[in-house]
Amino acid sequence: MTRAIREPARDVPIVAEPDVLVVGGGPAGFAAACAAARAGARTLLVESHGCLGGTLTIVTLGGFCGIHAVGGEDALVRVVGGLCVELEGRLAAVDAIRPPKRHGRIVGVPYDSVRLKGVLDEMAAAHGVSVMLHATAVAVATEGGHVGAVFVESKSGRGAIVPNVVVDCSGDGDVAARAGAGFALGRDGETQYGSTMFRLGGVDTARAGALSRAEIRECLERAVADGHPLPRTATGVHLNPLEGVAHLNVTKLGRPDGSPFDLSDVAQLGEAEREGRRQVRLYEEVFRNYVPGFASARVIDIGARVGVRETRLVRGDAVLTEAQVRACAKPADRIACSAWPLENHGRGRATSWDFLPDGEWYGVPWGCLVVAGFDNLLVAGRPLSAEHGAQASVRVAGPCLALGEAAGVGAAASLADGGRVRSVEVGALQRRLREAGALLEPVGA
Repeated sequence: MTRAIREPARDVPIVAEPDVLVVGGGPAGFAAACAAARAGARTLLVESHGCLGGTLTIVTLGGFCGIHAVGGEDALVRVVGGLCVELEGRLAAVDAIRPPKRHGRIVGVPYDSVRLKGVLDEMAAAHGVSVMLHATAVAVATEGGHVGAVFVESKSGRGAIVPNVVVDCSGDGDVAARAGAGFALGRDGETQYGSTMFRLGGVDTARAGALSRAEIRECLERAVADGHPLPRTATGVHLNPLEGVAHLNVTKLGRPDGSPFDLSDVAQLGEAEREGRRQVRLYEEVFRNYVPGFASARVIDIGARVGVRETRLVRGDAVLTEAQVRACAKPADRIACSAWPLENHGRGRATSWDFLPDGEWYGVPWGCLVVAGFDNLLVAGRPLSAEHGAQASVRVAGPCLALGEAAGVGAAASLADGGRVRSVEVGALQRRLREAGALLEPVGA
């Protein structure tokens, strides 16, 4: 039995009363806040770290995934538009993005994570978003399925935010969970493995860039055969816009028994951070000795926190199923699209990739963002209402930007009925999204 101590009751000052509160400044939260503010809603974006971007900047992902599908030949099909296109344009204006890079049937868009931080600040300000950094949502006050307040902790102490509607983009569904919403933890309690991301300097980018993912994997498998205990040999290597720098997504964070960490548990999260740093040193050594172009490479940066692929999956009015993803379902009430494969980081050194047919895509229903049992709470990003298998496809940056934009437009529209998100007419929501450049019927790029 866990011992406990009673915390004294206290009056908490109300620090903000926005129309729309977005919790979490990652791809989904950033897009949700920009979209809501663009629609005229007084919007507050709360982020626990010191910059926006989440996985894109704090974890330092290195490449945008899921913006394009693969068509025939070398053709690409853009599946995410809207605010994502604006973001790409702003990055291009400061030389912080490269053209899409195709690795077989996988397409990534390399970017500079350092310059992205400033670009996100400028874009949020341009759309009229109020941003509160270094503030963590720690509690939720609810009454009859209505979120009345979200409590945050910061250097300034504890404060209450009283919004009309809330969009939970915390990545782990923290607000929804604290409000009492139902959720699943991966599949039967086992989630995808997390990764610690890092960058190497001193890379011969011409030589390294000529390698395919299959060739890199062969190099790493040779290292395993020589006795190096690599937990993963299926890798993601993004050449940074900065010459001589490569971003590596290669680690796999497992517990001593081989199972994945539960990254919604603070003790296991801490263990994962330490394990990640241990693996970074291991992979640096192996890349230097086994992979062409990396002989003089050295770690110059490690993500500020573990990269999380999956924790809580919040229960919504609808559930995106694995069968729908595999069938490339295009529901009439879709508010975002994705063509990313079912990318599963499970047990073993390999990564499972189940690709959709070339040029194909699927749609995500609006109900996957509407939290079951609550009238003014939405969720967007990787904790959306989805099955484990489906989330393995929709969780990457491109679709998360699209999901966030839809959530923000929907949140603003709900204000006409006091923030009741189920009063939003989906057809009108879709029209607003299309008018803003969002893609609900992807076309060739």
